[in-house]
Amino acid sequence: MTPLVSVILVTYNTRDLLARCLESLPAALEGIPYEVWVVDNASTDDTIPWLRAQHPEVHVLANPTNRGFAAANNQAMAQARGRYFLLLNTDTLPQPGSLAALVDYLEHHPEVGIAGSSLLNPDGTPQGCAADFPTLGTELLLLLGPIGHRLLGSHFPFHPPAEAPRRVDWVSGACLLIRREVVEAIGGLDEGYFVYGEEVDWCWRAWQAGWEVAVVPQARVIHLGSATARRMDGLRRRWLYAGKARFLRKARGPLTASVYRAAVWGTTLLKWIGMRLIGRREQAAAYGTAIGLEGWQRWAQIFFTPIAWTLFLLIFLSTVYVFPRWADWNQNSRLDLVLALVEQGTFRIDAFVENTGDYAMVGGHYYSDKAPGLAFAAVPLYALLHPILVAPLAEPLSRVLERSPAFRATLNPAGTGVSPWKVRFAIAQVILSAVVVALPSAAIAFGLHGFLHARFGDHPVTWIIPLAYGLATPAFAYANLFVAHQFVAALLMTAFALAWGIRRGFLGEGWMVPMGFLLAYAFISEYPTILIGGAIAVYGLGGWREGISPLARRALKMGAGGIPPLLLAAWHNTVVFGSPFELGYAYSTLWQEVHRQGFFSLRGPSSEALWGITFSPYRGLFFRSPFLLLGLIGLWWMLQDPEWRAEGRLGAWAALSFMAFNASSAMWDGGFAVGPRYLLPMVPFLALGAGFAIPALAWHRMGWGGIGLLWLWSLGMVMLESLAGQQFPQYQRFPLVEYVWPRWQAGDIARNWGVLLGLRGIPSLLPLMALWGWGLWRLLPRAERWRIAVHRIPGGNG
Repeated sequence: MTPLVSVILVTYNTRDLLARCLESLPAALEGIPYEVWVVDNASTDDTIPWLRAQHPEVHVLANPTNRGFAAANNQAMAQARGRYFLLLNTDTLPQPGSLAALVDYLEHHPEVGIAGSSLLNPDGTPQGCAADFPTLGTELLLLLGPIGHRLLGSHFPFHPPAEAPRRVDWVSGACLLIRREVVEAIGGLDEGYFVYGEEVDWCWRAWQAGWEVAVVPQARVIHLGSATARRMDGLRRRWLYAGKARFLRKARGPLTASVYRAAVWGTTLLKWIGMRLIGRREQAAAYGTAIGLEGWQRWAQIFFTPIAWTLFLLIFLSTVYVFPRWADWNQNSRLDLVLALVEQGTFRIDAFVENTGDYAMVGGHYYSDKAPGLAFAAVPLYALLHPILVAPLAEPLSRVLERSPAFRATLNPAGTGVSPWKVRFAIAQVILSAVVVALPSAAIAFGLHGFLHARFGDHPVTWIIPLAYGLATPAFAYANLFVAHQFVAALLMTAFALAWGIRRGFLGEGWMVPMGFLLAYAFISEYPTILIGGAIAVYGLGGWREGISPLARRALKMGAGGIPPLLLAAWHNTVVFGSPFELGYAYSTLWQEVHRQGFFSLRGPSSEALWGITFSPYRGLFFRSPFLLLGLIGLWWMLQDPEWRAEGRLGAWAALSFMAFNASSAMWDGGFAVGPRYLLPMVPFLALGAGFAIPALAWHRMGWGGIGLLWLWSLGMVMLESLAGQQFPQYQRFPLVEYVWPRWQAGDIARNWGVLLGLRGIPSLLPLMALWGWGLWRLLPRAERWRIAVHRIPGGNG
């Protein structure tokens, strides 16, 4: 006989509850022909063997993985034969005649497509079983907990108990009867819901198709209450929030869903913090799980260790100890744009252009020819500080500096001396360089330390490499200058760390949005970073094996994050140059001859430039920081390590593509420069490779000795060149001999905080030496406690 009703139960490790539910069905459906389908979502409690032995009449579908409530029910409905589908939770006990009353109601009310039962607690008190469709307002109030419930009413969101059947927006999926023709008309449950919210969506679609939904109080069903989900309280919250957000997106629009997700994240984070503060760790863990904080915490514990904070502080204080160089066209061009935007509300730098030659001329007005990202990042800070700090300090500080013999000794005798305008510009330069460039640059230490910490644990390489990068590469020279090299290096490294966290499962796909923002902002701050940023984007998307749909979803999220920076740059370029695709370099008045060579000065790699940016005394990176040669070895070993091969490919591409790009430029030497400044965005990736080489090479004292010599040479060269004089070397073919050493002999040391303390020349560096002593005091005791183990790397010694 063809069954009238197909009962569908989805189970996941609820065998005992399932047994009680099955035993209650004959009395609950008395007089109704029915069949039973059980879909097992990969239970581990022997549910399937027990079913086949004790209930051979039941149709069983076994899933190899937990597919969720919606997908499992759809599986059964696709094969069931009944005119009605009865979705029933395994933790329910239908009372005698209850389910028959539900069927009878639909039989006599053809306009009703879905009917739900009256749910009861085990003690007989009523349980919520029907409610109105969610709105943004009601859901935001519910997030407030007891306050929101009080404002909404004692029964909200569920309707109070009723004595007679009535129409409602939606009914609970714990016990839900639906007509086959409704399913055929509107489709099955939306499998985008894992659990929670799918019945709300189904009822919404039924109403949209012209069917009504009702609750039948006579169909009394005891509901023990989410027995499966209760064992995973944090996950239950996550599923609930995700289900509501999905429904709001479908029914109310994507903006409403986005607002709700942000509110969920913010309120749950506050609850997590509160529970942590009062010591309720289990509840805090549940809230953390609800918004994915447990993965974020594991990710943060890798990167933000106590040693990483020490490195960050040491590198930051070291870089800001030396003031930014004055009379630097590159810096001044960007700062002029900041001042023009804040003080005059315009992109035109006409009032400031005398301090720079890096400008574009359009329509008789002057503009910065630089990519605008760095200047835009500094505008909010300068807008805040200009009226309360910069302008008020200019006059009194200029008088103090005029009276300082140590400071006057650093001035150009042929210059115009100290003036309030120059001091005002210098204050802005010092503050903005420190906050907008030096802070992010020092934060690269977190990234390098974290990656090496994840691979090598407590090996000393986790602090040696960040320290070497921060103090013993040309990055030190540019970490406190208002130029974009180190700013974009920090953006790229942060995006890389986020992408790594997403790929390793620490961070959810939502982090693709800030990752996209960082990559796009790096691009609008220094256009060639698209070479590395594009590779990070591909790396973050993951492999094709996961399918087109996940890749497309991630790409959309990354693109959404990248849109605001791109629109910002497009606005600037359109206003200034007439098109979002026009760049300032096309209008650089003093550099047209160079920019017209090839494509914006790119002519293809030359052997002269390649030698010049690698090993030459003139601008060679490896001449100044030979420890980075270990990076080439380490990247090769990363490529041999299956767990780090993808990161090795990214690092190798970053290094090789930027070297090829720099070697192709007619301006490859960078003018006034310490080393090849255009290579700086790729140096952290090369430093990371060096970190993978050191543990394998330092397997005995000779290895450590060789590494120590490379480190000391790198530190000495970088410090000699970075601290000599008030400007960087320009076109001296051997800067160390022709420029640097004579400045040190003459005591011409870059302006620094020691100068303000009255110290002249080399003694002005004594406070910096004291800072390094503190850093070693903090780091070396940790090194003594660490077990310097030999870590095998494919292709290495160990």
